Amino acid sequence: MPSSIIDTGIAFVERTSADLVEVRFKSGAVLSASGITALLDARERMAGAGPALVLIMFPNEQMDFELAMMTTDNYQGRPAQRHSRAVAWVTRNAHNDRFTRLYFTYFPSPVAAGIFMDEQEARAWLRLQ
Repeated sequence: MPSSIIDTGIAFVERTSADLVEVRFKSGAVLSASGITALLDARERMAGAGPALVLIMFPNEQMDFELAMMTTDNYQGRPAQRHSRAVAWVTRNAHNDRFTRLYFTYFPSPVAAGIFMDEQEARAWLRLQ
């Protein structure tokens, strides 16, 4: 199991247990298509022996989203099922929540996904997956 933390520029990605990868977006980061590509590459490297549950956490403040990221299917052509069983997004505020839900309305997740304002609720949902 990989134990290092990968810094993707917009987030830190870490395999925190045999079955869980945690992603923490950096304060002040701008979500871009290239940033999401780097993030997905890191998640794939952290997969180790097989797909894991993924917890993705936004910072407390509002994040900026580049328009190109919002209009790109970032999972297209990517084998997300090989590295992710289910993904829980912790948005923390109405702004991040709105943009995350909008994105997945147009580009549904290829694996089970939930969007939550609260980390404990997201972790509880992941335990059921």
